[in-house]
Amino acid sequence: MKPVLAVAALALLVIGCPLGVVLLVAPTTGAGLGVHAAGQAALLAGTGQLRPDAPVPEPYLPLVLAAGQVCPQIGPAHIAAQIEVESNWNPEAYTDAGEVPAHGIAQFTMPTWQTWGGDYRVESEPTAAGPRLVITGGDQPGDPYQPANAIIAQSHLMCDLHQWADSQLAAGRLAGATALDLAWAAYFCGRGCILDHGGIPPAGLAAEYPGRVRAALSRYATVGHVAVDGWVHPLPPGSYTFTSGFGMRWGRLHAGIDLAAATGTPIHAAAAGVVLAAGCTSPRCDIPGSQAMPGCGLRVNVDHGGGIVTRYCHAVALNVTAGEQVVAGQVIGWVGSTGNSSGPHLHFETHRGAPPATNDTATDAAAFLRTVGVAI
Repeated sequence: MKPVLAVAALALLVIGCPLGVVLLVAPTTGAGLGVHAAGQAALLAGTGQLRPDAPVPEPYLPLVLAAGQVCPQIGPAHIAAQIEVESNWNPEAYTDAGEVPAHGIAQFTMPTWQTWGGDYRVESEPTAAGPRLVITGGDQPGDPYQPANAIIAQSHLMCDLHQWADSQLAAGRLAGATALDLAWAAYFCGRGCILDHGGIPPAGLAAEYPGRVRAALSRYATVGHVAVDGWVHPLPPGSYTFTSGFGMRWGRLHAGIDLAAATGTPIHAAAAGVVLAAGCTSPRCDIPGSQAMPGCGLRVNVDHGGGIVTRYCHAVALNVTAGEQVVAGQVIGWVGSTGNSSGPHLHFETHRGAPPATNDTATDAAAFLRTVGVAI
């Protein structure tokens, strides 16, 4: 099959689309159906929303935005991150690893394409409230090398996989992962593969795939509510338990707050800044820590300017390096128990008058976050 990029079709997406608020629609096969503005705002409030600086190539932005409205569980950032992992935005991508070849920007195999493929179109449609994007078509299989076809088909398949994973979790046939991670893994290796293992396979490419998409997601997605000063909570809502506050403990200063969370919980940069340091601060960080192990384990320090520095300790792995610029909500690591630690948690510190970040510059992180509109 000769790869084809429908440049003319993509160009039509932006013709007649004036600047202003874009209202999207929930698509069906055939005509598009509008979404009420209040429901739209609620849908875009979660982590599936694209960040303003998300690196989506401009020609594909309308497609990704429209695809992210097929169901509330799969947002545009989820779609974009998965495309990056699948093809790095190459509409002519072709992969043949000796099994079933994969085609196009969303890397469909032809058997899967026969079920989910469509000749989709995404067009701008004027309304009294402003322009909206509408998905139409889908009656014929179409060409997986045309991005409009592939990206919209990807969203339909992912929504179905998410619903399937939810039902399998409820029935007790799958366990050990979220419905979203299970859906990503099933996209990679099929539903039968996931059912055979009772969840995500323990090793191999399918085991790695959800983590690769989540790592890419940090470049595309917003994270919950960003306060007016641009601050977010360093852990996802509902993922942690506050276990220890700022203050003197056993004759010395506990310079941060402890938030117990499961190993692998993403750690978010609390605000935009520059990574001052990222690395191991203990004798070993390749094993779980203990109360006898000195140091902060795998640690990240971020300079936010104005003398404000945040510190994140005990990670199981890091996602940034020193000198890197980060934005609020970006995944900078994952919760662990490295260093002086008795269990998986995030030790989070805030400092004023830094760098350097020392006990003398440490402030009560819980109180600090409240001053910037973030609740603990």
